[in-house]
This record gives sequence, C-alpha cells and structure tokens, in this order.
Amino acid sequence: MRRTQHLLIVGCLLAASVAGAQESNKAGTSAAQFLKIGVGARAMGMGGATVGIVDDASAAYWNPAGLAGVQSFTLIGTHTRWFADITHQYFGVVLPVGDDHRIGASATVLSMGDIEITTEDEPRGTGNFYSATDVAVGISYSGRLVEFFSFGATFKFINQSIYNESASAVAVDLGTVLHTGFNGITIGMAFTNFGTSLKLEGRDLHRTYDPNPGSAANTGVSSYLGTQSWELPVNFRVGIGWTAVGAVDAMVRDETHVLRLAADANHANDAPESAVVGLEYSWQRILALRGGYTFNDDVRTWSAGVGLHWEIPHSFAVGVDYAYTDLDRLGPIHVFTLILGL
Repeated sequence: MRRTQHLLIVGCLLAASVAGAQESNKAGTSAAQFLKIGVGARAMGMGGATVGIVDDASAAYWNPAGLAGVQSFTLIGTHTRWFADITHQYFGVVLPVGDDHRIGASATVLSMGDIEITTEDEPRGTGNFYSATDVAVGISYSGRLVEFFSFGATFKFINQSIYNESASAVAVDLGTVLHTGFNGITIGMAFTNFGTSLKLEGRDLHRTYDPNPGSAANTGVSSYLGTQSWELPVNFRVGIGWTAVGAVDAMVRDETHVLRLAADANHANDAPESAVVGLEYSWQRILALRGGYTFNDDVRTWSAGVGLHWEIPHSFAVGVDYAYTDLDRLGPIHVFTLILGL
C-alpha cells in the first residue's frame, strides 16, 4: 500500500510539472546549448524518455545512476548528423568495479565545417576562414547503495571556442534510480549541468581605441572589449519507467519479448517545462523497435528507432542502433550508435 502511495505522489509531481509548462520562455539566456543535445540512438529513438530506465553507457549523459546497470566493460560511440552541416559526437567507456560500483569517462564534441569570414567591406568573403567547436569531457561514478537504489555523479569540463575566443566551465550531474519492486516500475531523477558560468575571452577582444582621432600626435589607448558571463543550461529531469513485459522484474514474465514504457518531465532554467513519452519493444534481446513523442517543445515532436544486438556468451557483445528525430521546420536528424561490450 505504501508503494502505491509513493507512486501516486510521483505521478502527481510529473503532472504538476507538465501543467506548469506555460510559463514565460527564457530561450537564449544560457550558454553551452550543445549540452542539451541528447546522446545515444536508443534514448533518442524514445524521444529522450530514459531517465528512469537508462542502463547502458549513455547513462553518463542522461542519468549517471543508470551506469550501475552496465554489466561489463563497455565502449560506446554515437554520431549525430545535425542540421546546417553540424555534427555531434559522443564517446564513452564504462568499467565495472566489483558488483556494485561503476566508473566511466565520456566526451561530447559539437563541430562544424570552416566558415568564411565576411565584413561590411567584403560581404562576399575575405578568403579567410574560422571554425567553432564545443567540447565536454566527463568522469562518472555510479554505485548501488542498496539492492533497489543507485546513485551516480558525472564531473565534467566544458569548453566553447569560436575563432580566437573561448570560454570554459566546470559542472556536475547528479542522478538516482529507484527500483520499486512493484510490477517492474522504476523512478529516476537527474540534476544536470550545475556549475560555473561561461565567459568568452581571447585576443580578438583586445583593441586600440583612439579617443581623439583629430590629433596626429595621439597613438591611441589599448582597450579590451568586455563580455558577459552566461549560465549553463541547468536541467532537472524526473521520470518513471515501466517494464510491462520482460524476463526479470516485470509485470508480465516472458523470456522472449520485452516491452518497456517511460515518461519524463523536464524543468530547464532557460525554457518552459516539457514532457516526453517513449516505448521500446525487443525480441530475443536481438531486435529492438522504439518510438517517442515530446510535448510542449518548439521543434521536437516524434522520434523512432531500431536496434540490433549480438552477444556471444563469455566473449563479447555488440549493438548497433539508429534513431530518427523530427525537428519540425528545422528538418530531421539521424543518430547512429555503436556499443561494444567485453
């Protein structure tokens, strides 16, 4: 009875979060927007509804507590074809330490091709080029404190650079996963990107200012163009996962088929609240089909994905996943992921 009451309370909190989604939009008030781009084709195929069920190497991004579900040494690589010729890459490694502890490392890189510099005098291009790159590198830890509860944290260094300017920050992600033991229901929470602010600095901000251009004897004054500090895109995510059909900890026990459903609510510091629902069906742990839908988001709508998984007992396992996400007027994006377990 107490478990049922707890689940009802969490459900009410999710509903209240979505109901408050009509507050003012604070878009453009934080930096490092690349930190909001989801990773892993499995999670993206479900629309990102994964904080309560994630148990693979992408958990270092979504909810570090989920790393406790990784059973062997695992490598993950994700490539996303973003719009406007932008590429988004994610790499991670997870190492089990005993039965209840996991450590991991991850890196996220957002990059684009060289862009030609234009000026008022040369609007068609100067012949010189610049580039922009965003990078986040993290170290993660996850531990199963008791049989039904896991905790995790990711500490990361963040850098954004454009031409000769750059900005750096440090941040932490914290997460928990609770296995209720009631009909395959799990509850996850993650608080991400809590850290220092970003402020661009670089040699192009140094200028020589002439306070008296009419005087030939004046040589000008060395000056510095000041830039403003910007917060990171802090986000609080809470979600419920339900293994409706499965071999272990499921409402309906089945050795062949697995059906998992998930619902997440997101509260960001620079956008209205949003919610996402997703599902995943797998057959024989070989073929997986996924789908998801996002509510109250400017561009994200529906997602779909497929995955294939091969495992050789006592040897290695390999998985290939693909996800398609519709970004409305921005067009679709394609996510490819390769996972190797040893």
